[in-house]
Amino acid sequence: MINKILSEKKILIFIIFIAVLMRFIALIFFMQKYNITVHDNGMNAYPLVDDSRGYYQGAINLIENKGYNVSSYPPGYSVFLSILYYFFGTSILAYAIPQIILGSACCYFTYVIAKETFSSKIGLIASFMLSVYPPIVWWTSYIRSENLFIPLQLLSIIFFMRALKNNFDSRNIILSGIFFTSSFFCRNVILYLPIFIAFYLFIFFFRTKRKRLIVVVTTFFLSCYIPPLLWAYRNYVCYGQFTSTAADDWAAFSGCNNLPTANLPFFDLYEIVLDYNKEGDGLSGIGGVAFVKEYPMKYLKLCLKRFLAYWSPTTKTPRFIKKVVDTLVYIIVFPMALYGFYKSKWWAGFKPAPTLLITVILYYTVLHSLVALDHNLIYTYPIIPLVCIFSAYGYYAYFKPSKT
Repeated sequence: MINKILSEKKILIFIIFIAVLMRFIALIFFMQKYNITVHDNGMNAYPLVDDSRGYYQGAINLIENKGYNVSSYPPGYSVFLSILYYFFGTSILAYAIPQIILGSACCYFTYVIAKETFSSKIGLIASFMLSVYPPIVWWTSYIRSENLFIPLQLLSIIFFMRALKNNFDSRNIILSGIFFTSSFFCRNVILYLPIFIAFYLFIFFFRTKRKRLIVVVTTFFLSCYIPPLLWAYRNYVCYGQFTSTAADDWAAFSGCNNLPTANLPFFDLYEIVLDYNKEGDGLSGIGGVAFVKEYPMKYLKLCLKRFLAYWSPTTKTPRFIKKVVDTLVYIIVFPMALYGFYKSKWWAGFKPAPTLLITVILYYTVLHSLVALDHNLIYTYPIIPLVCIFSAYGYYAYFKPSKT
């Protein structure tokens, strides 16, 4: 048994080493592609209007004691960058090396989740898949909030799963909520996930742990939502709007649901295009809820487009080489993930762990089908570690020796 544990530990260490190596290689290619030296801040890699520039400027404002006045982005990632820039300067290495560490840590977190859900063998396979997953590896070099958001979300899942194993102990529930709210301040997209998790808890545990369940859900909601409510009050004081989400969230919804976009061919809707000349805002304007009410069937067609694109290997926008790479990765990972969904039989019996992962995957699928999707499918990145877990289980279930 000891030899087995040591062997698995060595394999995991080797996988983490591979993850670090792959991300360093990606960083070298990234710097060569955009002609970046170790002394540059890397801003020449991004167009003039880009999320990365917003995060960077938010960090610079914090360093210069100007406060956080970038209303379009939540503050978490810019705070993370500002700490790195304050201590290490604005060199590309100041953020890239910590993100390489975080990206490699995600491989370990994926191992832990897979081990809790299935077994350590599945964890090793899933961890290796994520360590070499090209889009995720390449993304580590960018100034993008997913590099902090994804590890925080995985930590939230880990502590929630530990709470499941330990009779919903308050410590792990609160820790899960803390990491959840930390990830929220990186990307607001996670805001409604606790509601999905609450439904999941009531479906699984209402009959057996009814009284305890009310305390658990209340504790989880408070730990998740008190900081966002405080941030919403701050936004009210600063901008006159009591909202915890970024200022352009409904504008993005507007850009993805308007009459010109709805009339495009079936696979032309990937990139959010905002038309600031429209009358009204995202809630009342032609591209917001008013559009959904007036054109419900067109809206459903847009939702179907986004759903199919979300679970597709690529879109029509990226360059040919990227399409080929993404399609090859998709063929290796996603079909076996679907097989893993089936073989895990998460719907049968009492299997709360795999169903929790399915709940998270379902949440992102529903959200981006209803609201928004980008042309590079970056919004799929938060579920890739979980997809790798089910893919690993699918491969293991398919190739494991049959008992005779």
